[in-house]
Amino acid sequence: MGASQSSQASQKPDHVVSAPAGTSVEFSPSLIERLQQPSSGKKPQTTDELVRQKLASESANLRQQEAEILSSISSALEKENLDREKPGMSSEALGRDIEEVREKVERITNDRKNRENPDLAKAKDAVVVCYTNNPTTPLDCWREVDAFKAEVNKLEAVSYRFWMAI
Repeated sequence: MGASQSSQASQKPDHVVSAPAGTSVEFSPSLIERLQQPSSGKKPQTTDELVRQKLASESANLRQQEAEILSSISSALEKENLDREKPGMSSEALGRDIEEVREKVERITNDRKNRENPDLAKAKDAVVVCYTNNPTTPLDCWREVDAFKAEVNKLEAVSYRFWMAI
């Protein structure tokens, strides 16, 4: 018991306040040193500020990782594409081939437009004449419209067979 009292007595308290008024107050040297140390000028941060800082740093870290992953994926895809290319099969050669096919399709469609089907032209003219002659009773032109539809169906069937053959 005596040992515990002597160990408490040897420790100096951080501050001692005397109860009666007019008596002196004593502060320990460690408390005075802490008070005299210049503060870093920063206010203590709140929990919200700490969380925001942590989220911002994690977000920046994730963006950096994402950029690294995207660059590695794109380089791997580029390498894979280069490995796939056969001799003579470059993107330029493919581009030329595509352009040739496009020109052929345009030429075929222009040829079709230039050589319009005479039966279709007759059916179209018949519909126009019928509607012109019957402006108040367009339902009287149903025969001409049916004939025109039949000609269009014939051409669509021919076109379908043509595109299926290609």
